[in-house]
Amino acid sequence: MNKLISITLTFTLMVIVISSGCETSKVYQDLSIDEANKILLHKNGNEEMFYWELDDEKNLWEFELGHITALKLYRDSIKFELGDNKYKSAIQKESVQNLEKSLIENEENGDRINALLVHSGAVGEIRRINYLESQILNYQIGRFPLFSRPTEFHGFIAENEKEGKIKVYFGSSDTEWPPKPTIIIQEIDKELKRGWKLKYHLHNHYCKKDRDYIGILAPSLADAQYYKMLKERFNIEKSLITNGFHTVEIDNQDFAKFESH
Repeated sequence: MNKLISITLTFTLMVIVISSGCETSKVYQDLSIDEANKILLHKNGNEEMFYWELDDEKNLWEFELGHITALKLYRDSIKFELGDNKYKSAIQKESVQNLEKSLIENEENGDRINALLVHSGAVGEIRRINYLESQILNYQIGRFPLFSRPTEFHGFIAENEKEGKIKVYFGSSDTEWPPKPTIIIQEIDKELKRGWKLKYHLHNHYCKKDRDYIGILAPSLADAQYYKMLKERFNIEKSLITNGFHTVEIDNQDFAKFESH
């Protein structure tokens, strides 16, 4: 009898744990980062800089994307414009890392060298866009549709391991290039003294119609220069570039391999 009760209790606890895990996953799928509290640092017209402070949950780094209405519309617009086959081909082209490394040796264009470093697999890792990245990009596309009014943003992700928190510092405007994030950098300087660590810099890339819209997953000359500064000043761990489908992660030890200004 006692054995039967023990088995029943064990089974009940397993069901509760599994149900709780499913519920947590469902909650994150149903949430948007828009619902998180924004702490405003600066606003001037369409230019804004702020941060979100979030619990550092594992779901943030996984691949269930939640509500990404604006990002989905962007993807659907590209698919409608290119057609199904060309759409799939364009996404695939920008996600591969199997080009011949020998192509780098005869290349003189700095941006092209950087792209070949990533797409030959010499530097960085390309993977699917994760929950947090998709939510940040979705926020910006919700403000200014990426397909018809392309913009880029700055995202700085800091971690406080002791408190189990992250802060996502965000800077953008309605212009093609993001505003200089001087205010964010000053804020990060302060937070480092309070136990925070700057982990990642995230921004998005896009292309125009003649390049099939899918953003290049490699740093430009200006990007690479900026990464080198972030490493020197903050010892940032990684840079992240997303095109709304995939993201490339680049370790700080590889920043020096890229061409820069």
